[in-house]
Amino acid sequence: MEPLYDRLGRVRAWLHAEHARIISLQGSHLASIDGHSVYDSSGQHIGWWKHGHMRNTRGAVVVWASDAFGLGVIRPPQMPPPAEPKAPVVEGFQARATPPAHPARSASWAVEFPF
Repeated sequence: MEPLYDRLGRVRAWLHAEHARIISLQGSHLASIDGHSVYDSSGQHIGWWKHGHMRNTRGAVVVWASDAFGLGVIRPPQMPPPAEPKAPVVEGFQARATPPAHPARSASWAVEFPF
């Protein structure tokens, strides 16, 4: 799994790329990635994933991986990651909402997390 950093450079979640999932620091499922869309565990569209980072529905950067590019914001220094959780149990997908129109990219950080 790969650490996902927030606007302060802290690890906020893990990317389980093999299953296209965003996992909490404790190992529970937070969101899934389908193409460029990100869905929460109830199937609601909560943002977009592209170039190694997630943007919320307003276009602000939520989390980013070390290899992310095209953020449009200044990256903070990366804090050391915590211990990686056990691999989560991959459950079936929930029905997913239709994604809304993609907003313009914002040169700002998201303050709230959608998951």
